[in-house]
Amino acid sequence: MCAHALSLVPFLFVPLFPKIGFLIFASAVFTLFYRAESPALMEIIRRNLDKNAREASFSIATTAAYIEGILLAFFTGWMIEHLESGWIYLFPAYAAIGLFGLYFQAKLKILPLNEPQATVVNRFSFVEPLKIGISLLKKNREFLQFQIGYFLCGGGLMLSMPAIPALLTCSGFCFTTLFTTTCAVKELGMIFAAPLWGLLMKKTRYEFLSGIVFSFVALFLGLLQMLNLGIALLFVAYFVYGIAQAGSHLIWNLSGPYFSKDQESSRYTMVNVFMVGARGLLMPLLGGWICDTLGAKIALTSGVVLSLAGTLYVCLPIRQLSVKQQAQF
Repeated sequence: MCAHALSLVPFLFVPLFPKIGFLIFASAVFTLFYRAESPALMEIIRRNLDKNAREASFSIATTAAYIEGILLAFFTGWMIEHLESGWIYLFPAYAAIGLFGLYFQAKLKILPLNEPQATVVNRFSFVEPLKIGISLLKKNREFLQFQIGYFLCGGGLMLSMPAIPALLTCSGFCFTTLFTTTCAVKELGMIFAAPLWGLLMKKTRYEFLSGIVFSFVALFLGLLQMLNLGIALLFVAYFVYGIAQAGSHLIWNLSGPYFSKDQESSRYTMVNVFMVGARGLLMPLLGGWICDTLGAKIALTSGVVLSLAGTLYVCLPIRQLSVKQQAQF
């Protein structure tokens, strides 16, 4: 609850400080505490829901959030286009709506662990979570290969992000078209795909589903390079991106409970958060450099290659497991 509140509070003060520097600061604070909320949230889901209900419940909640996103996208686009400075009041309004969620979080009852554990209070340390994460990756090879696959694909997407605005701007699309496409059309793809991903996650290995997600990311980046064929491809590309993002969101968030089995999942989710930060520090800067020196299409092509590499790598342990199982028979 503290992380949730702290992620939104800075946006309440945007009308007082409507400067780009403060917006960057508020966005950084939001990202910091929004990610910090994930380990506790996923552990609550693991304790309160059994595996059969976990994926379905999370996908339903995610779909509801995507529907909300479409409505807000059209409303926000209208506000930006018709009100000269009205956009600054959207930040505190949306932050207040988000803070209202604390009321429901406060009423949530968390089931205890199946096996009582001794409470150990450790001093705060930046190094200790890193040590714990490295230890988990060494012990759980499937989790390690999952992380490497996600690093490759997520890195490819981040590498391409600096190229996308330049590519779309050069194509002559207006702001409203870009905003509606990147928000509403993507959200439609998410709404369409989230229930399907939730159903598949109950029956299929997360590694295989991750490979499918990465393939959709590669397809999205590939479609963006063919915008000269018509604006319809822009909408198709972002619909595909919505499908990929819905699957990535579900798998990424629930991978902690999935790989931890009956153990506490917060440490696994912590590794997810750390890896997102690690590639976020490196890949956008590298992508910007490639755009400036080699061009936007080279950056997009590099993203496609990395996404496909992630697909092959994350599916590798599944193929090896199948060979071992056949050898046993």
